[in-house]
Amino acid sequence: MRHHFTWGEVFERTDQLADHQNWNELIQLYDALDAALADAPPDDRELRQCRARVARVAVFELPADRGADAVRILEREYEDGLAHSGALWETLAHVRVWEEVGPHLRHPLLRHLVAHARVLRGEDLAGADGLDPGACGGVPLALAPWEAEFWDAGDHPGSSGRSSGGAAIASLSSVGREGRTRLPAAGGGAVPVLAAPEPLVPGAPTYCFVGVSGPVACDVHQATARYLRALPAHERPSYATPIPFAAAYPDLVLALGGSSAYGTVASAALGRIALWRMLRRFAGLSVAAPAADVSAFVAGLTCLTWELSSDEIWFLHLAIGHGGTEGRGSVSWIVDGQDVD
Repeated sequence: MRHHFTWGEVFERTDQLADHQNWNELIQLYDALDAALADAPPDDRELRQCRARVARVAVFELPADRGADAVRILEREYEDGLAHSGALWETLAHVRVWEEVGPHLRHPLLRHLVAHARVLRGEDLAGADGLDPGACGGVPLALAPWEAEFWDAGDHPGSSGRSSGGAAIASLSSVGREGRTRLPAAGGGAVPVLAAPEPLVPGAPTYCFVGVSGPVACDVHQATARYLRALPAHERPSYATPIPFAAAYPDLVLALGGSSAYGTVASAALGRIALWRMLRRFAGLSVAAPAADVSAFVAGLTCLTWELSSDEIWFLHLAIGHGGTEGRGSVSWIVDGQDVD
């Protein structure tokens, strides 16, 4: 049977119900759309967009005492595997503290994703009942000091309920930073070896990361110069700017969380989990290694950032280096990419 819902009508009705705080009818509208989808063709995109719109507004605007309803709607979207559900759990975490939603979350993975999204909003959930740091690869349930140093807990995915816009894309800039350093000339000294580029986020070509290895004498500056050698001479920068890894943390979290130009699906929680996984890989640490070992590794990192004349609004150019120890050569990693309108 053909449903009678249209995008314009649902959009307007959703705003009217939310404006008048008519929560019961808003939830009834969501349930009616959900029931209609059960009988609709799989390719009924308009109906799915209608339900997603109601879900987003409901999760963002339902009052604190309706936390169970907000969780039920989130879990329904998550069960359907809809692409926007990542942004939706960020929305839930943005407007509700853990005690409002934690007891209602039934799905173990979704429960932990919401928890990590709350951690990124400054909530310390270390030791909270029903949460296991090992569930997401040993990522701690409280921000480490180096994570919190430059992170803005109020400006990332989920901060808007009626807009479907994604998070701001990474745009790590060297403008205004102190201490620019000249990169070594290409061809001199030890020659680093570049690994094959890998996508920073599987299936997303915007950003890639490249491992660079070499002898002890090859530091992050030489690794950066080696990587940039592939660029045309007129595009190749001569200078880079040293920054602490903590300053790159927000951009890495957003990039790893799936942010892109005009992107509508982004999850800071997934980005943080992926970043900790990446750091463990770089450091050669197992999932079981304590978080303090990862923090100690971060303390020894040296980072450089640079800009290209072709950069527009969204870009991320970052070299991450760790000096050699116990006779091992120094190793660096390049995270690089641009996105355009």
